Amino acid sequence: MNLKHIYKPVLGLMLAAGMLLSFQSCNNDDVEGAPTISNVRLLDPTKADSSLSAAEPGSLVVIQGQNLSSVLKVYFNDFEADFNSALGSNSNIVITIPANAPTKAVDPAVSSKIKVVTKGGETTYDFVLSAPKPVISGLYSEFVKPNGTVLINGDYFYNIKSVKLGATTLQVVSSTVKQITAKMPATAAVGNITVEGEFGTAKTSYQVNGSDGHMVNFDVPTTSWGSEVCWGGAPIVAATDAGAISGKYSRIKDTKLPATGYNDGWVFSTCSFDFKLAAGAAADRQFKFEHNIAEPWKAGKYDITITAAGSEYTYAFQPWNSTVYAATGYQTSGWSTAVIELTEFKNAAGSTIADVSKVTDLKVSFNTPDVVIASFNGSVDNFRIVKK
Repeated sequence: MNLKHIYKPVLGLMLAAGMLLSFQSCNNDDVEGAPTISNVRLLDPTKADSSLSAAEPGSLVVIQGQNLSSVLKVYFNDFEADFNSALGSNSNIVITIPANAPTKAVDPAVSSKIKVVTKGGETTYDFVLSAPKPVISGLYSEFVKPNGTVLINGDYFYNIKSVKLGATTLQVVSSTVKQITAKMPATAAVGNITVEGEFGTAKTSYQVNGSDGHMVNFDVPTTSWGSEVCWGGAPIVAATDAGAISGKYSRIKDTKLPATGYNDGWVFSTCSFDFKLAAGAAADRQFKFEHNIAEPWKAGKYDITITAAGSEYTYAFQPWNSTVYAATGYQTSGWSTAVIELTEFKNAAGSTIADVSKVTDLKVSFNTPDVVIASFNGSVDNFRIVKK
């Protein structure tokens, strides 16, 4: 027997077997073990030690664990997220939570879990996608009668637990993500509005039916002799009138209003009265009043003049003068609060009020300088300057 010829095939088989075993060993090394998640944190290196149990959609986070380098898919509440595998490692996945991933706010049945799928298997981790805290942008009217409804505008009104006026819980009549309607108590009440949702609480800095920053409300005299105003013939309507929101108010209700820049019957004014307003710059204040425009308003304006430190600061209130109301005209649904940044009031030099405590006068004059107005029905009340 020629051993030389036998040796060569056997040697070849041994080499092939060795190569196959080596190849299999390499393949086994490439397949990771089952993935695990130990922590989720923010990407911000200054907060790298923080551990998150919840985050809002759109947040950039780092999923930490083991055997994560062969990641194939990542889900938040079963919603697949995009990611860049080049930014990951065996122990980290850098990923942005999808902005449109579902939260408990819109679907109470969500899993509240992160799921990671790799070549070695899959794993889940308890994690809540939270919604932003509720935000109150304003009230349709900051003055509301007993048994009336307060309309709260804002955003993120998810799963509302309660609406309160001061310490009194109000009945929620209706609620959407951006608006809440609640019923006022049967007796007159004053207080801040607080909205509590599943993901936080929002509270107004001002009070419903409050008296902060009072200037003219036709109930408290603004003269030393007890008159509601100092001069001007604008009609003042009794507090018993069905249209009143919080005591007496002023109303212009007429037809065929002439084109004129001045009419004493459309003016009311104080004269050198100390309103006892707190010191502060215009940038920190807002000018507010209630108005009720009962029919479409398409022409004319309220010229509002504030006197401070001997200088007059003016603003023309004509909300109809915008593309929004060009066709229909401007009209409110009952009483509504007008909010004007106090910096919008300018003197002849273009300056704003330096110190609110120096305010001594308020004059409001309706006028129609450009056109005859066929009909107008507008009411105003509760003029005030308040902190933002």
